[in-house]
Amino acid sequence: MKRSIELNYKLIIFDVDGTLVTTKSGATFRKTADDWQWLPGRKEKLLQLEKEGIQTALASNQGGVAFGYFSHASIIHELYNLVDEANIGCVRWCETHPNASIQEYRVDSNRRKPGPGMLDEIIKYFDMSKPDTLMVGDRPEDEQAAQNAGVAYMDAETFFSS
Repeated sequence: MKRSIELNYKLIIFDVDGTLVTTKSGATFRKTADDWQWLPGRKEKLLQLEKEGIQTALASNQGGVAFGYFSHASIIHELYNLVDEANIGCVRWCETHPNASIQEYRVDSNRRKPGPGMLDEIIKYFDMSKPDTLMVGDRPEDEQAAQNAGVAYMDAETFFSS
């Protein structure tokens, strides 16, 4: 019997936009905090992982806050909607951006992917080891964040098609 790839990991960290959800508006990035919908089969897969005893987490850059597209409170509300709908164990986000139009968010932080900060925080939260952790994403900065954190990476399309 072939074991699925995710069974080799105890913790799987997911990017959000483009990995688990897409915009309702059809834009590349959210127009508003609630401009999202689950990609087909993604929520069901997360719920299945939970049943298998695999911890799940979200690590999401939310630069839209830094540019004034939506508020801190509104994006947090939407991220926690995802957490609640799919029983996700932990969520971390980064609202800063080095070129932000809002001064208080104009920060070059190692928490922002491709930095490893959010991934490191999640691994510590679950008291996991890096070899037991997989990052799933859809953009080069997700893969680079995984590399910078010293964890395995898999592209979202590959992960969700397996």
